[in-house]
Amino acid sequence: MKPFLNEPTRDFSKEIHRNWIRETVLKTRNGFPVFVPAVVNGKKISDLKTDVHSNPSRSSEIVSEYSLSDEHVLAEAVRCSKDGLDVWKDFGAERRIEILLKAGDLLNEHRNELCALMLLETGKTVPEAEADIVEAIDFCRYYASEYERIFPGRSVRLPGEENRYFYKPKGIVGVIAPWNFPAAILTGMCAAPLVCGNAVLLKPAEQSSATAYRIYELFLRAGVPEGIFHLLPGKGETIGAALVKHPSVSVINFTGSREVGLSILRECAEVNAETKIIKRALCEMGGKNPIIVDSDADLDQAVEGAIHSAFGFQGQKCSALSRVIVLDSCYDTFKSRFTEAAASLRMGPPEELSSKVGPVIDAEARTRLEDVRRRHKDRIIFETELSDELKRIGNYVSPTIFEEKNEDSELLQREFFGPFVTLLRVPSFEQAIRSANNSDYALTAGLYSRNPHHIEEAKSKIEAGNFYVNRSITGAIVERQPFGGYKLSGVGAKAGGPDYLKSFLEAVTVTENTMRRGFSEDLIR
Repeated sequence: MKPFLNEPTRDFSKEIHRNWIRETVLKTRNGFPVFVPAVVNGKKISDLKTDVHSNPSRSSEIVSEYSLSDEHVLAEAVRCSKDGLDVWKDFGAERRIEILLKAGDLLNEHRNELCALMLLETGKTVPEAEADIVEAIDFCRYYASEYERIFPGRSVRLPGEENRYFYKPKGIVGVIAPWNFPAAILTGMCAAPLVCGNAVLLKPAEQSSATAYRIYELFLRAGVPEGIFHLLPGKGETIGAALVKHPSVSVINFTGSREVGLSILRECAEVNAETKIIKRALCEMGGKNPIIVDSDADLDQAVEGAIHSAFGFQGQKCSALSRVIVLDSCYDTFKSRFTEAAASLRMGPPEELSSKVGPVIDAEARTRLEDVRRRHKDRIIFETELSDELKRIGNYVSPTIFEEKNEDSELLQREFFGPFVTLLRVPSFEQAIRSANNSDYALTAGLYSRNPHHIEEAKSKIEAGNFYVNRSITGAIVERQPFGGYKLSGVGAKAGGPDYLKSFLEAVTVTENTMRRGFSEDLIR
């Protein structure tokens, strides 16, 4: 197999890379609403209750009608998975690798339509949707490459003894995927356990079920057997909870809120009469991510990186910047430039390339974020003025910059998952490090500095799974920046890194005494 190489994103300043947008978006719209069935063993279950999801930028437009899977659907999916596991194992590692590579190629072939569907379903801008699907392609190719590296295991041979260390799949993996990276995170969460020989029960987010359904279909087209990959759309509190509790599910792979993640970890720790396995839970649960701006930082670079990190996809990324910790000596200058840069961000429909900020995911998110703004209106130093038209048609929330002195304030402690960022002024670099680490989370963090001693100190002391120096803190690339945090940001190996596949494998050691005493009578005959 060829060495892994990241798929490049396209340059939308060139007409050749943007002439598909209008036609593809229109064609996608003409297919709304997308009906998303539960699919078990390749069979669509069409007699379930349903719910709908609207376009965040145009609330009157229904994007999807998704089925509400129940425990009966789950039971059938588990039964089929148990029956299919031996078949999937017999495919062999090489064939599963080929299938995963084919899935990556199919995602690439359908890049435009997936981008169009994502931006209409979740409100991602075109460049954000492009980066999302490119990361999904990378996950398929990278995990295929990594599995090729690890599946042979290793052997230690001694005179009269042979020791082999190798891996077996864990069994049935429940994937509970988020809406904010409907292609990338979902694809990676499914591709890794599949290539390792596991069955996957996929519960996509309600807000991105249509994108999930399309990706699921492409995996089946690539050759993943229908009996070991099942689609279970529905509500997290019902089918998601049932998936977590089911005694035959070996691993729960979850990305979402801290509250739900912690509840999953508690549930997986429960042992009862039905328990035959100790269930593993991989939970990625968000962040309250800081950037430190040192006194000698290149402020042009710092402002650009902070704007991108805070307001890309409306701040709806677990890696998004929400705290800017600025040294006193450059605070006023940075504050002035940062607010001016924020004022230049154009809000509008995501399908328009000139739009830099789109809507938040739904009306519930808009209401929650507006409540935060009301509670802290005395701390606002900048807010984008929304047009009456945007207020009327979609779930738009003004990008907002707060200023806070109290480090215990929720502005500096609570994850909001929206286009909000808070400035904190500190007197020294030592205090900046302490303030950056003053959080329950440890996901991403950044530093803008030209002081080599401060850079090395921060590398040693900053508490973050992904730490970036003199660049934005979002946009981790598969293999280059394996992604994931610690503290209350998550538990589990880092996605897109060399340890991730082992989360879905059981390590086994087999020792054989090769000093035989004679032969079996059956062999002699």
